[in-house]
Amino acid sequence: MKFKNPTFVVVALSVVLANLALTRTIQAQQIWNATAGAQSKDMGKQAIAFLPNELWIHAGDSIKWTSASGDIHTVSFFIAGQPYADFTVGCPGFSPSGVSFNGLACVSAPPLLAGDSFTVKFTMAGNFKLICLVHPHMTGVIHVLAAKAALPHDQAFYDKQAADQQKSLLTDADPEAHQDHSEMDDSLSTHVIPGKNSVAAGIGEMAATGAGFQSLSIVRFLNGKIVIRAGDTVEWTNKDPALPHTVTFGVEPDPAHFGPPSGNVSFDADGAGHATIHFVGDSVHSGIFGAAPQDQSGVPVAPPAYTVFRITFTHPGTYDYKCALHDNLGMLGKVVVLP
Repeated sequence: MKFKNPTFVVVALSVVLANLALTRTIQAQQIWNATAGAQSKDMGKQAIAFLPNELWIHAGDSIKWTSASGDIHTVSFFIAGQPYADFTVGCPGFSPSGVSFNGLACVSAPPLLAGDSFTVKFTMAGNFKLICLVHPHMTGVIHVLAAKAALPHDQAFYDKQAADQQKSLLTDADPEAHQDHSEMDDSLSTHVIPGKNSVAAGIGEMAATGAGFQSLSIVRFLNGKIVIRAGDTVEWTNKDPALPHTVTFGVEPDPAHFGPPSGNVSFDADGAGHATIHFVGDSVHSGIFGAAPQDQSGVPVAPPAYTVFRITFTHPGTYDYKCALHDNLGMLGKVVVLP
């Protein structure tokens, strides 16, 4: 078959090529979806994780992360050799959603609240580490391939993987997690133990994928309602390897001063913080306590890490307390002191 109009053939071919180029452009500008964090209905279980924490995309694509928990998270990419900064400092500074990242300059979302989203466009091929500055163990990897490279997975795969990882973290069974930590009514237990009484200030377990770390945190005081005698000492131990907490009675300090303990806290010979409360209404703040963060060159550990905090109660009364970092998630407790 012969075409009598060569101009028609050229135009038709040009249209086909233009459509192919448009299709490639659309493919190269795909927006992928992922999640930062997840939680149980009562917010007591927190999945400290990017879900999923490993994606393969094309150069020119974007990823939109949406926060799905009451705890805050950042979406941050630092350049090689750059020490992590505190989440209040950011990159330093914070980037607008939609920012481009090429591996040559860092970008960071501000702390994201539940429902907030943050989008990053990846303009250069490479493998880039994803971190949350609030929870430095919360990591992932984004593999950015050349525009013509075949991708191993589609969005449906990542959605299922995220759901599977979330379920695995939030349904993790731990015998200690089943202790009563939600009983906050005014009825008194008849079981009174003299001497040192123990409370777990949260528990947690680490998990890992090929791309980085995830964790489950139980943001509750386990044995959080405790009954003691006047003169007894209660001991709180942070059993979460990744998430810090506070034990705060009375007036809560300004958020900028959550880190250090209040002035009435001293330290025992074993390194545990220790304070004395005489009357209902007295204020004591443990400061942030928990396992030391990962050591990184050029980044000081502040405040000094410790995992055990004690308070001696001298007079009867009902003393309410909280974790100043996670009281919005329901991390509350009560000490009932009998004569």
